[in-house]
Amino acid sequence: MNINKIKKKINILSKKYKKFLIAFSGGIDSTTLLHSLIKNKNIKKKYIRAIYINHNLSKNTNKWKKNCINNCKKWKIKLIIKNIFIKNKSNIENKCRKKRYKILLKNLKNKEILITAHHKNDQCETILLSLKRGSGLNGLSGIKKKQIIKKKIIIRPFLNINKKTIINYAKINNLTWINDESNKNIKFDRNFIRIKILPKIIKRWPSFLKCIIRTSKICLKQLLLLEYYIKKKIKKILIKKNLLNIKYLNKWKKEEWILILRKWIKLNKKEMLSYKNINILWYKIFKKQKDNYFQLVFKKFIIYKYKNLLFIKKKIKIKNNTIIWKNTKKKIKLPNNIGYLYIKYDKNNKENLIRKPKKNEIIYIKFNYKGYINILNKKIKIKKIWQKYKIYPWERNNIPIIFYNKKPIICPNIFKTNNAKPKNNNYWNIILKK
Repeated sequence: MNINKIKKKINILSKKYKKFLIAFSGGIDSTTLLHSLIKNKNIKKKYIRAIYINHNLSKNTNKWKKNCINNCKKWKIKLIIKNIFIKNKSNIENKCRKKRYKILLKNLKNKEILITAHHKNDQCETILLSLKRGSGLNGLSGIKKKQIIKKKIIIRPFLNINKKTIINYAKINNLTWINDESNKNIKFDRNFIRIKILPKIIKRWPSFLKCIIRTSKICLKQLLLLEYYIKKKIKKILIKKNLLNIKYLNKWKKEEWILILRKWIKLNKKEMLSYKNINILWYKIFKKQKDNYFQLVFKKFIIYKYKNLLFIKKKIKIKNNTIIWKNTKKKIKLPNNIGYLYIKYDKNNKENLIRKPKKNEIIYIKFNYKGYINILNKKIKIKKIWQKYKIYPWERNNIPIIFYNKKPIICPNIFKTNNAKPKNNNYWNIILKK
């Protein structure tokens, strides 16, 4: 196998980037990647850092850690060691991956890129797993060679390099690496594909890996083209990042709406829904398009429909719907980053000017109030007041209403009740700041 391919890839990388953090497991792939970085003349050692993440799932983790320490000491590379602990072992691979990337990205310095040792065989396994799950273009485009997450760059320089080339490089350079025994456990889908499936496929079709990579590139190009088309479409109906106008519901095709909804959810950095759930979402929106209001609750977020609007919001529950405001001399912080309340003595601020509580009255801050309010000498249901002041349903639960005992007094910056009228000089202002 031609190990010059590895040198060429690292040389290309060195011309564009100067500072590197390598995800270093101590296995043959990441050891080869680290060694090839060190040997490149364009890259200074002081700009290479390695990070080892101990998943604490094997009895051999201390041996692996020691191997990483020894290699980094020998090559004079700074090593960061971090730990992951997972109690619930169901879907362990996915949980480890999420935690691992969170740690990796958190440890990236300014102008530093994260590099991982994913290779051609990994790509093939990933695409076959995507086929098993029934994924669309995104899944079939496989692992991305370059990825940007929250302005942080991840590069996978070995993605078009065969595993055999990596093994050959490691042997020629007398590298030492660890072997994770869990890689032989075929109860994990990826290992089953690697050990039982791929060797038979490659034996029958030797160019299979090359064809898979070609398929992933075609799917990626089609995905990017589709993203461009949907981006143009979504611009027409995006009021805010989390607010969508669905007045074109009957004018556009279902397939377009499915893609728009997926893009919109992704835009708001929420968990990606499966095609099954996105179809359910579209069906409910389309079926209930004449309904003025309804909501769909998912695992981590809620989608609200109100008239011709769709709103997406993180699922947050205020644990305590009632807060007692004991010390009015200090501002009080409200939950879920709503803001804070404070008292201000200003008779010129008529909007929030209210009477002070009597000696026997306790000040309560209430959320999600469902009762009636005395306003403008009328007893009106709170829902009607929200509608009057054009407060959307998804905003209502996070709006504080001030009570003196059981009497509603004021909703700062929105309305005052009949019970709020100040008498003589016995007044103050309750201000809400975001």
